[in-house]
Amino acid sequence: MWWIICTLPVVLALRDIEPPAPSPVTRNTPVEGWLTARLNQFDASNTETFQMRYLYNDEFANSSNIVIFVGGEWAISSGWVTGGLAYELADMLQAGLFYTEHRYYGQTRPTNETSVPDLRYLNVDQALGDLAQFIQHVQSDSFDNGRYRKGRVALVGCSYAGSMATWMRLAHPHLVTAALSDSGPLHAQEDFPEYLEVITEALRAQGSEACVSSIEAAMRSVTDMLNTTTEVDRVGRLFNTCGALQASSPLDLATFFWFGITETFASLVQYAKPGDIATACSRITNSSISSDPVERLAAWITSQPSTQPCIESRYSTQVAAHTNTSYDSPQATMRLWTYQTCVEYGWYQTTTSSRQPFLSAVPLEYFHQMCADFFPNLFDTELLRSGVARTNNMFAGLSHLPDHVISVSGGHDPWSPMAPNATHATPLAPVYVVPGVSHCRAIRPTNNSETEELEATKHKILSQMYALMTDARAAAHHLVLSPVLLVWFVFSLVV
Repeated sequence: MWWIICTLPVVLALRDIEPPAPSPVTRNTPVEGWLTARLNQFDASNTETFQMRYLYNDEFANSSNIVIFVGGEWAISSGWVTGGLAYELADMLQAGLFYTEHRYYGQTRPTNETSVPDLRYLNVDQALGDLAQFIQHVQSDSFDNGRYRKGRVALVGCSYAGSMATWMRLAHPHLVTAALSDSGPLHAQEDFPEYLEVITEALRAQGSEACVSSIEAAMRSVTDMLNTTTEVDRVGRLFNTCGALQASSPLDLATFFWFGITETFASLVQYAKPGDIATACSRITNSSISSDPVERLAAWITSQPSTQPCIESRYSTQVAAHTNTSYDSPQATMRLWTYQTCVEYGWYQTTTSSRQPFLSAVPLEYFHQMCADFFPNLFDTELLRSGVARTNNMFAGLSHLPDHVISVSGGHDPWSPMAPNATHATPLAPVYVVPGVSHCRAIRPTNNSETEELEATKHKILSQMYALMTDARAAAHHLVLSPVLLVWFVFSLVV
């Protein structure tokens, strides 16, 4: 039955936290700014506005060039304007560096709360409109004494913000000169079982076949235990659930596996650092811990930060937490992002594929129920499906990449099936897939890469973004100051 083993929610689909920021390499303190943005970017008669937050670092601003690190479904912080690939690009271009906050997230709050009527202006179209207004503001005489008047603009984004960077170049080519999308999914899809397939391949490649087999054996045993009344409480104790497991409740069991098991593996793989997966697998397969694969799996699961202080398996408790309409509620960000998936993207990671160790499928109906309960009197499946179709129709999915956009993803990024690959590349829209790395790794600084190929890709991206922003004018003159970058620039033009 579908409720015996369930899988990953939307939370880990596109992480509801800011990507881990690099260590700062500057003492320059970014300035926080606020733009009075239009609430409805598509209705001139609507004069309502809100305050959109951004960060600004003018450390390198010796030209009119503009680099914008695009914010996604998180609160922005200074790390990405004091280090990372966008920071290095701003250095190369002698550009002003900005970090924009997405409407409804962080401190950018267009409404007083997040009730269903208040969320009608939460969509990517409006967010792209905000970016357009922001660019026009920075390019105007009213910003910093016209310092960036008519300046060229480079966008850098990862994950959903990478999608936005691509779509911004598609929708507003007159405003955006070049864009880098790291791990940005471009194809909306209601059912997304490929996510767990990539997780499985990463566990196998960076861990072992024994790791995948042990997880599957544990899941089979847990399934059997949940079908036995006397064993249900033992499962709850082993996995440290916040309350007694209710084996008679399909939604409670789904919630247990969602928050307790599959999401934990998604967190491991999607943001894996070198050695993380191997370390996890060594514990999951270590018979000196226990001869029982269930006990080994539970020991690893309950040691992870995401399962602390306990695993909340009560579906009604989760619904209550995610129907709190305060921006300051603990689950506010997940509520907001879930809304976007329910009306624009889908991306529900079901276990309908047999090429993963988590066994029984989670049907779309589980996620449909989540959308319906989080957003009562709004959601139905037709709304979701029409939203998915509209997203693909408006932004072309994977069928067309706009020029002057560089796309990159990791071979072990669970989101890579929804992102461009080599078959989608064109001479004016290059695509790089870096084997063995996961989500949002290319936007991190150079000299901080898991593999030589990732490091080489970062240098190639920098040189190509520089060429796009300058039409390669005086490229050699600029890069002669750095022989290493000059080598990479020449290399990128011939490869």
